[in-house]
Amino acid sequence: MTPLVLILLAAAPTSPGYPAYQKANTLFVEQKFNESFAAIEEALRLDPKLVPALTLKAKLAMAVNRFDVARQSLLQALAIDPTAEYAQFLYGMEAFLTNDTEQAMLRFRKARQLNPSDAHAALYLGLTTESLGQTEEALSLYQEAVRLEQAAGKPKAETLLPGARLLLLLGRLDECERWIHQALKLSPNLRDTHFEFARLLLQKGDAAKAAEEGEMALRLSGGTVTDVQIHYLLIRAWQKNGSPKRAAEHAETVRALETAVQK
Repeated sequence: MTPLVLILLAAAPTSPGYPAYQKANTLFVEQKFNESFAAIEEALRLDPKLVPALTLKAKLAMAVNRFDVARQSLLQALAIDPTAEYAQFLYGMEAFLTNDTEQAMLRFRKARQLNPSDAHAALYLGLTTESLGQTEEALSLYQEAVRLEQAAGKPKAETLLPGARLLLLLGRLDECERWIHQALKLSPNLRDTHFEFARLLLQKGDAAKAAEEGEMALRLSGGTVTDVQIHYLLIRAWQKNGSPKRAAEHAETVRALETAVQK
């Protein structure tokens, strides 16, 4: 055998459950959750201590709101390997998504200790600390998350937006605008970015531009901002811009959407 083949063989996973785990991971990415779960169970049948499979099982459980299953899988994974940084991060996410802020804080701090270069851990620790009213620490963590992504050459608009929102809340409008412009450069077609820009413009008194950005956000898909949130912003923007008819149109749309939800 060549030296390269020997190296590859030495690096190859030895777990009998690994092929089933790889299949499960592919199915998870394809959002074929039922098939992915079956493959995970097969992987764990073959190797109950396969940490990547336990971690993937937790991800899948959280995707379908089975946080009890996620918690148990992650506890198993961390009992097997206390240094499993991704399992520790997901353990923090389980607490974050179930509104257990105290545990989320502790778990994300541990995830950062295990992997100081993980931007996600810094970001979600920031979100957790902000929810507890610790705004300066949260902003520092948002800055760190952005720095880590930039250092890795993979900056994301979604990482900039929490910091931009906090800066807007704190009234630091010029800094907020710089963060939003960076986000717009990275993801010009992300509705959340245009929505946050519209909020900033409204705060700065530029209602016409705010309405323009709000309408742009409404035309875009994806992101986490809902249509209703955008319509409410546009009601305010068009009212302040002296266009009550346009504001009324958005108000009527909101009523229709809320009626549909109630039915």
